[in-house]
Amino acid sequence: ICMSRARVNSMRNEKKWQRKDSIHTELRCNIDPEILKRNVDAKTFFEDDQVKDNGSIFCKRENFDNLRRVIPTSKFNGIHIKFEDDCPQGGDDVRLCLLKTLGAHDMRSLPCVACCELLPIYDKYPLIDGIFFLTTLLRQGVPSVHLLFDGRPFYIQVLCVACLWSHWECRQCGDESFMGQSLILGTLYTFDVISIPQCCSPLCHDCNSPISVPPQLINYIKMGNYTLIHEGVTCPACGSTRDHLSRKMSHYNISRLDALSSALTVVDTTVSMTSPKLGTDITVDASIS
Repeated sequence: ICMSRARVNSMRNEKKWQRKDSIHTELRCNIDPEILKRNVDAKTFFEDDQVKDNGSIFCKRENFDNLRRVIPTSKFNGIHIKFEDDCPQGGDDVRLCLLKTLGAHDMRSLPCVACCELLPIYDKYPLIDGIFFLTTLLRQGVPSVHLLFDGRPFYIQVLCVACLWSHWECRQCGDESFMGQSLILGTLYTFDVISIPQCCSPLCHDCNSPISVPPQLINYIKMGNYTLIHEGVTCPACGSTRDHLSRKMSHYNISRLDALSSALTVVDTTVSMTSPKLGTDITVDASIS
C-alpha cells in the first residue's frame, strides 16, 4: 500500500504515548520526618491500646460483614477480593509500603472520596472495605498522604465498596461506563480509578474551561493505559498545565441501591469533608523495609 510522503512525515511527527511496562514500575514509601516525629512525640507507641491488642495501629479484621452486605455471595471469592493467601511473591511489598506510610502518619482510617464514610484500615488483606488508589488530584477534604510511584508523588485515596457497587453517571453527558464492580476489593490500584471514563471533554481544574484533548491520548487511556490520566494537559484558556484528565467527584451522579431494602439513595458528591491536619506536603523518600 502506497502512502504519500506528507502522510508518512505526519505520522513520524505525531506524538506517541507509550504504554508503560509494569515490570519497571516501583512503589516506595514517602514519609515526612517532621510528621513522623510529631506523631511519635504525641504518644508512646507501645502504650497505644490498639498496639497492645494487635501489635499494630491497624485493625485486625474480625469478619467480612461490610463486604457481604454489598456484594453477592457469588462474588465473594479470590477473583473479586484480594485475600492474604492470594499474594504472589513480592505482593506483600505493596501492603507493607502502604501500611508503613499510613502508620507513620497515624492514619488508621481514611474517608471514602465519594460518600465521606470513614473506612478502617486492616493489617492484612483485604486491607479495606473498598479499594485504595493513587491519584495526582487532591480531592476536597482528603488527607494529603503520598506514596512514590515511578518516582512521582501520588495521593492515597479510597473508595468504599458501597460506592463502587453503585450506579455512576456523568453529569455532563450521561455516560454510565464506570464499572466499579469489576475492581478487586481490598487492594491498591496505582492509577486514578475515578477518572477511567473519559467520556467527554475535561474541564480545567483552575478556570473550569473545556479542554480539547488529543484523540490519540484518549484512545490509549480507553485501551487500558490508565497511568496516562496523570499526564499534564495544557488549558488553552488560562495556560495551566496539570492533570486536567483527573475527574472531580462532582463530575458524577452516584445512586446507591440498598441490597436489603431495595431503596435507592443518591450520594451527595459535593459534600465537603473535614480531614485531619497533616502539615506540609510529603517530600522525603523512605525505602521499604
